[in-house]
Amino acid sequence: MGMCAVRRTSRATVLAGLLCVLLAAGADLHAGAAAPRPRLLVLGDSIAGGSAQGGNGSQGWPSLVAEQLGLTLRLDAKGGTGYTTGGRQEGGRPYPQRVEQAIAAEPDVVVVEGSRNDVSPVKTRAAAVDTLRRLRAGLPHARILVIGPVYSFLRPIDSHPIDTAVSAAAETLGVPYLSAVRRGWFTGSAHRFIGGDGVHPTDAGHAYLARQIRPEISRLLHVRDRSG
Repeated sequence: MGMCAVRRTSRATVLAGLLCVLLAAGADLHAGAAAPRPRLLVLGDSIAGGSAQGGNGSQGWPSLVAEQLGLTLRLDAKGGTGYTTGGRQEGGRPYPQRVEQAIAAEPDVVVVEGSRNDVSPVKTRAAAVDTLRRLRAGLPHARILVIGPVYSFLRPIDSHPIDTAVSAAAETLGVPYLSAVRRGWFTGSAHRFIGGDGVHPTDAGHAYLARQIRPEISRLLHVRDRSG
């Protein structure tokens, strides 16, 4: 009897020890598990979505920025679209009609780009205010960055009516704004990054765009830039 009692006690001790080891291992695995990657959603036109000139898939600036900052990307970019136009591609819709889909994705940061496809400054400003107001209401904890229309003028210009309209909308909502016009992104020597159609960036142009945009998103999310 005594031996059996000792044996049972020993077995219980061993099992308890094994349980402690397993629990500790589980805690270590849980502690070492990677945190969820922040989610980036880009809403835009062909400057964000790519074109026949370049910037498609992993070569586009949204993908490059997401990779370099360690973000998960959701891209909603259709050529020919803008705040006021759905373009001519199948499934193209103006930005305000794509807000609910953006909210449903629950991104941590939203970049709204464009659009050179908009024509009326008055209508563009109103549609941009509507888009940004609804994004902010539906995603109260997300960061929002607005990038103005990206033109490809060889020489710098002081202003553009659509850029001014979108800038005013962003200012109304207190949203950070990047003006490609005022910064002259594709003017001068940088015009070499525009493809043969004179409108859309090449793959090198998208890499160039990523370098302009990435620091702004990094600051908004307080994430480390992995581009080296």
